[in-house]
Formats: sequence, C-alpha cells, structure tokens
Amino acid sequence: MTCFSRFFFFSRPNLSTEQVLYARHGFKLINSSNFVEAHILQAEPVVIYLKSVSPPRPKMFSIEDNLSLSKFSRRETANSPVHYLSYVTYVEVQNGEGKVIESNISDFQNILATCNGLVLATRKDTRGLLVINPVTRRVLPLPRGTILLYAECYHSYGFVFSHLSREYKVVHLFRDESKSIACEIISLTTRSWRAVNGPSSEHFHTYFSRKPVAANGSLHWLPCGGGCSCIVSMGIDDEKFYTRILPNRSRRNDRLVEIGGLLSFVTHVVEDTLEIWILKESEGEGWVKRHTITGSGIRNLVPTCMMKRGRELFFVKERENHLCAYDMETLEMRAVEFDGVALWRRHIYFSYLPHINTLASW
Repeated sequence: MTCFSRFFFFSRPNLSTEQVLYARHGFKLINSSNFVEAHILQAEPVVIYLKSVSPPRPKMFSIEDNLSLSKFSRRETANSPVHYLSYVTYVEVQNGEGKVIESNISDFQNILATCNGLVLATRKDTRGLLVINPVTRRVLPLPRGTILLYAECYHSYGFVFSHLSREYKVVHLFRDESKSIACEIISLTTRSWRAVNGPSSEHFHTYFSRKPVAANGSLHWLPCGGGCSCIVSMGIDDEKFYTRILPNRSRRNDRLVEIGGLLSFVTHVVEDTLEIWILKESEGEGWVKRHTITGSGIRNLVPTCMMKRGRELFFVKERENHLCAYDMETLEMRAVEFDGVALWRRHIYFSYLPHINTLASW
C-alpha cells in the first residue's frame, strides 16, 4: 500500500462522499502508467548507490522486517553483532554542487537496476529479489530465478517497462550448465519466471562486467569489458535478441548510456579523446557521432548517467574521488564539488545507477 493509499483509507471517515470519489480518482490518476511516464520525463534524476555505515544507524527501515520474512533470513543476535549495514544513498547535483542524501533504508545486498522510480535489488541473507519504491517504501518480493553459479558476476539483471503489455519486467541472463547464455523473464504482475531464447554465447566473456541499459525500446548489453565490436540487445516488447555493430571497438572505460530515450555509446577512441555516439534507429541513420571531447585525463573518465534532463553527462574519474559533468550545450567539462566529501571509492563506480525519486510510480 503506497503512502497515498494509506492516507486515503485512514482519512476517509472525515471526507464527504464527493471528496472520497475525488480522492479515489486522484489516486488512480497518479498511479496510472501514462501519468507516471509523463512525470518521469519531467523529473530530475539522481544517482543511487549503497553506502556501508558503521555503526548502524539507530533508526532504519528494514526491508526484511517490512516483508515480515525475517524468519527465513539469518538475523543478528547478541552473539553475532552487526558491525555495519548498507543504506540507500543518493547524489544530486545543483548549480555545480554535489550533495549526498542519506536514507535509513537498509537490508539490501546489492542494487541491480532501476526503472521509473523503482529499484530492483537482491535481498540480504536470502536468494530472493525485491522491488521497492524508496519514496513510498512499497516493497514487492520476487523469487530470484535460476541460480547455478552464485557469484553475481555470472548473472545480469535488467529492469524495464513494456509499453505494449503495460507491465514491468525483470530480465535475467545467466550461464547455464552447458556454459551457454540462458535468459528468463519475470513480470511484476504474474511474479513467475519463464524461459525465453537467450543470446548467442560467442559475444560474452566468462562473466557479465557491464549492467544493461534500456533505450530505443530495447535492453542493451556491452558483452565484455573491452574489445567489443557489437552490442547485444533484447526487444522489451517482443523479447527477441539481436546484435548491432558498434561504431568503434570498445575500450575498458567505455559505457552505454541512455540520452533522451536514445541509446548512446561513450567511447575512448584514443588516449585523450572521447566520442559520444547516438543510435537513431527510428530515423534510419544508425550510429551518429554527436560530440568529441578532448583533454588531459580523459582516458580515466567512466560515463555514469545523464542528468539535468539530458543536458549533462556525468563521469566518475577512475582512481580519484572526482565526479565530472559534461554540458552537452556549452560543450564544457567541469568538476562537481562535494565540500570535501569523497563520493566514490576505487572499484565501486560500477555500482552507481541513475534513479528518479518519485511518489508517482507503480
């Protein structure tokens, strides 16, 4: 039950019949997929990640306690003290200043993907998944699906919304017993996994090193950490896999990024030069180069996400505690200041994902 529905039901005795009908209509409106999509387009994204805190904060919103499933999980006792917990944390940027916003939501193991204000994550101490709206704190548990190799690098999860079926889907790629890439999909409506034909294994290395990106009506993977000549994609509606040749062979710090609903390939073509390519499938143009960025230290920039409604592309600077923003209109690169607070720790930059904090979803 969302905060809107809780408010509605608890307040209803004090409302007139006309007010009740109006409140019902408003509740249906803000939870409709059309309203959510329109709101998301206008909302300002943040970056979401998990931050380990020691000692744990005195007040927290525990996912497992909220699901009333703690009896299925290992709980800490007096003989097994909790030394630290991971909490949902956000970064927002305004006027060149970065701000870290901490929450009291805990009991995640890892954030896997985000979609329309919802977060897909693995549950702590269990092998299940969950979907949560961090604002309303509505939580939906999901079975995890097929688990053959337990290390998370052998699994890849995508989280998308199908405009055709009007439902949210979780897409799970994994290596099966024959070492082939298998695929299964679960709908948040049915909460039941079903197998679909997976992609060819020839493009993927042993493990999944890049999170997929949803854009152009498909879910896209860079199938290896470097040296990719193509991307692997799955249509969100038809659930068919296909490949597309990249404009350049990928390098270690290259990434796929969604820009204004279109897929972008951000690639380091030479040591101090970076290019931004946009895939314009609907116009039949294919890959189109939109920007070329040059300068010292470019090779250490790792693309993270778009902010400012598609105007600024954010990078994490590898091996340094720096967040940089490239303005797509003024063509300027600048550092984001955090009052001395380090946003990033080495080897963890891949865990940062774009997110929309909103009441209007799901």
